[in-house]
Amino acid sequence: MQPDTLIIAAINTHACIRMTAIDAYQRDWPVVIAGDCVGSWDEEHHAVTLRYLEREISRVISNEEIVLELSA
Repeated sequence: MQPDTLIIAAINTHACIRMTAIDAYQRDWPVVIAGDCVGSWDEEHHAVTLRYLEREISRVISNEEIVLELSA
């Protein structure tokens, strides 16, 4: 395998996902957040984190968009 992008799907958007995305970005990996597959018990921090990550670190897209890109 020769991956060229990291796709992240997990829980605790404001903690685990944020740190994983930042670590990957700092290592020059293109980062995609599977928007349909992330969540947090704290909806406010979840939303703030996704806005920050999409603006600065990654792309936040739906599973459908991920599948379309992978099949292209």
